[in-house]
Amino acid sequence: MAKTTASIQPPTRPKKPITFNDIMLMVLGVPLILAWLFFACFVIYSGINDDTGLVQSNLDFYVALIAIVGSPALLFMNSVLESWKSEQAAELGALPSRLESEMKSAEAFLAHVKEMENAHIQHEIEQAALRQKHELDMDEFNTKKKN
Repeated sequence: MAKTTASIQPPTRPKKPITFNDIMLMVLGVPLILAWLFFACFVIYSGINDDTGLVQSNLDFYVALIAIVGSPALLFMNSVLESWKSEQAAELGALPSRLESEMKSAEAFLAHVKEMENAHIQHEIEQAALRQKHELDMDEFNTKKKN
């Protein structure tokens, strides 16, 4: 039995496409939250290490500034996270049917590979039988030719 040269690979799962919500979360949401966290940490650090008392005396200003920066970040992130959560819930809802479809595809692929391998083996057997018949016929022909 001859080995096939092509490697047989089952079908692979396509990669999940990047959605608008994913892009929105990465481009706007993450930097906004990181900026808010950085600014809040900076105010806290400045307040702890402030020898002049400038931050302590203007603490209400800094707290208001953190709230002003944090409020849009909070509103934005709530809406984006709700949208993202609903998208993920929809994907989870479609998961059983997608998995069933992938299982059927894999089963069909394996059945096809098995059928092709059986056809290849049958072809090899037929080729060997024809080769043997040809060799016997040639031996008989050569034997008759010598006599």
